[in-house]
Amino acid sequence: MRDTGVLQNDRNVATLEMEYQTMLYLSSANFEERNYRMACNQLEAVVMQRKAMLRYKSSHLSAIEVSYSQFQDVELSYRIAVCYKELGEHSMAISTLQAVKSRTPRLNMLLARLLHHHGRGVSKSEIAVAYKDVLRDCPMSLTAIEALIELGIDGSEVHSLVVNAAPLPKNIEWLSSWIKAHAQMYGCKHREAAKTFQHLNDTTMLRQNEHLLTKIGKCLYYYGNYRQAEQYLAMAAMINPHNMNALCPLAVVYGYNSKKKAEQEKLMTPMRIRGSGEFTSAHWFLYSQLSYMSTKNERALIFTDRALAIDPRNIEALLLRGKLINELGRHKEAIDVFRSAQCLAPYRFEVYKGLLASYLELKRLKDAQTMCVLAVRYFPTSPRGYTMLGVTLFSRGNADAKKSAKKFAEKALQIDEHYPPSIALMAGLLQDEGASKDAIKLLRKQVTNYPHPNLFAMLAEYLSEENDFDGALHFFTLALRIEPTFKRALKGVRELTKAARNSNVASKPSASTSGSGSGSSSSTNVAGSGNAAVNAMATPCGTPNHEWLLDCEEVSNDVLELSSPAVVPQEDAESDTFSEPFWQDVDGEMTN
Repeated sequence: MRDTGVLQNDRNVATLEMEYQTMLYLSSANFEERNYRMACNQLEAVVMQRKAMLRYKSSHLSAIEVSYSQFQDVELSYRIAVCYKELGEHSMAISTLQAVKSRTPRLNMLLARLLHHHGRGVSKSEIAVAYKDVLRDCPMSLTAIEALIELGIDGSEVHSLVVNAAPLPKNIEWLSSWIKAHAQMYGCKHREAAKTFQHLNDTTMLRQNEHLLTKIGKCLYYYGNYRQAEQYLAMAAMINPHNMNALCPLAVVYGYNSKKKAEQEKLMTPMRIRGSGEFTSAHWFLYSQLSYMSTKNERALIFTDRALAIDPRNIEALLLRGKLINELGRHKEAIDVFRSAQCLAPYRFEVYKGLLASYLELKRLKDAQTMCVLAVRYFPTSPRGYTMLGVTLFSRGNADAKKSAKKFAEKALQIDEHYPPSIALMAGLLQDEGASKDAIKLLRKQVTNYPHPNLFAMLAEYLSEENDFDGALHFFTLALRIEPTFKRALKGVRELTKAARNSNVASKPSASTSGSGSGSSSSTNVAGSGNAAVNAMATPCGTPNHEWLLDCEEVSNDVLELSSPAVVPQEDAESDTFSEPFWQDVDGEMTN
């Protein structure tokens, strides 16, 4: 069967029709065995032979195609396009499909996805037309609906396309809410999208559907609510342990929620039964995320490169790669990575956070201003953009900027009064104004219901400044219970221990002289040691303040929090300041 030369050389062995049918079976077998190069050559030879048979008006040709639908001309073109796609020759696949005059919905979907993911110089309108062709014949194609919304097509327009395309089946009232939720998700309204998906989960027969749970978890993850996101993503992963759409964001959320390595490795258990040939881009990303959380950054970078080599559109891998490169000090390269992610997923806040951190490292403040403005304007219903802008203004040290920073912090807390970075920003601003008691009260209220190691450490430092060392030790201990390797809390405990030792040493000689003088001296020494500890913890390892922006939600990294604004060197004071109209314009927009 492998050599058809005998059939071609001697027509007494087989007629042209028999040779054609033999070639059909042979090419089909190679296609099913994923021998795409050989299958592609054979399929193209079959198409050429079919054209010759059409010229001779062979009656056997129609009989074959009526009996075997997989051997029809349209199906042959589809298989050739798939072969080119698998071989990485996407332009050939696109031209093959475009040459087909009457395309089936399956061909239109393949063409639309190829144009969407691999089309060079193809406009969004042309891609949208391909997806609309799918909906014209298959109005219930959820993949096409979601792709159109992702391209920026208005949700109401997509809904009208679905309703007017063809007679719809009964009991699909949920479809309108499903379209609305996706329009909200891709429109940067992640909290609203989560509520709409949740309404579907509560009121329809789709309750506890793994795909719906994954959507809810993703929206909460995009919004920054990692605790609830973990619950929904974990439920989806429990229903289907191989659901990579749930496992990849769940791995990231585990890192934000300070989950231990053992819990993260549970995500890898279903993967270990697979062969290396079955690994996809998502599998490599899971390994890279696990390596990153184990502080094996070089290995994590290798795994992200493997993930992106398979799928350059893997958003989570792009974001992690940008973060890793930024930590290595290659900020210009990180900007390119985040820019690529921005082109693919402009609805992800992490893109703008990563770009801002990179621009600040390179002192490109005008570009940093742009990122702050975009974050606020693209995410008007999220506290994350307002908090990021507030932190940036607060870190500048300008008095007017700090006033605006407080307005943005208040706006963020109006949207979500329990968002940890907004709480930390407001506490830092209150502490900077000298209202330490208000800052401590705010932090106490937050950590009572929403424990967070960074906020515990921040509260402990403020209590230490107020000479409440027992309270400081208590909250440092609570932080370490959540994350035993939290460097900021460990350093705080060491500094408090040093302060206690210094106070004991100071009290011994003073006890032999005078009681009143010794008490004053002892308290002074303890306070001085405690304040020194807080000052030392405020800038661990000399990290610049704005690095908090890149990892403000991550509690496992040694990053600076908001306990003190960065001090700008005198010689760089002019170059390291934002222009006033930049934040005043945004302030005015927020007021209106």
